[in-house]
Amino acid sequence: MKRLFTSAVAVLMLSACTHDPINPGPDHSHSCHPDTVYFVNEVLPLFTANCASSGCHGDTNPADGLSLTTYDGIMDEVKAGNPNNSEVYEVLFETGNDQMPPPPAAPLDSLSKWKIYTWIAQGAQNNSCSDCDTASGSFSQTILPIIQSQCQSCHSSGNASGGVVLSDHAHVVAAVNNSGLVAAIHRMNNSPMPPAASLSDCELAQFDKWIADGMPNN
Repeated sequence: MKRLFTSAVAVLMLSACTHDPINPGPDHSHSCHPDTVYFVNEVLPLFTANCASSGCHGDTNPADGLSLTTYDGIMDEVKAGNPNNSEVYEVLFETGNDQMPPPPAAPLDSLSKWKIYTWIAQGAQNNSCSDCDTASGSFSQTILPIIQSQCQSCHSSGNASGGVVLSDHAHVVAAVNNSGLVAAIHRMNNSPMPPAASLSDCELAQFDKWIADGMPNN
């Protein structure tokens, strides 16, 4: 079921611009604006990590004929500027057997839903940015958001694929030390993670920086 967001998000809708959904390619800007949600950097990874597994909405025999691995495929279920009338957003609030992603995967967290909502409200552009902050090495600001958006659908406390839980700092450190997490995200073993698509070069660099700093809980 659709849910209303806070008044702050409503303001975003009022200020959002619309655009022609037919977009020949990403609009590569040179810097990331903190008030903009970028499709290539933030939205597409959410869909590939949570919706593109085997038997769901990947490239091979996608469920209902719907592949959610490309901008064009996702835009088939999006009304630019109108998230509450976009099917791809509406299904995020279904429950039971209609939940997306389906059980036993964990539902998307509120931050991930907010990113999809805001991206659509801002015009659902095929945009990207090139900033990559590898200086801070922050778990809470950098590593945890990557884990939440790309890994927790399969590695939450209620759905621990392979027995690996990535719900908090202690579990992530344990996975690095004992479960081959580094090899998995660098796609160097037989269990690459996320399975559908690699983390970006920036995300991998941020992970490596945090590990090199001693994996602080900062």
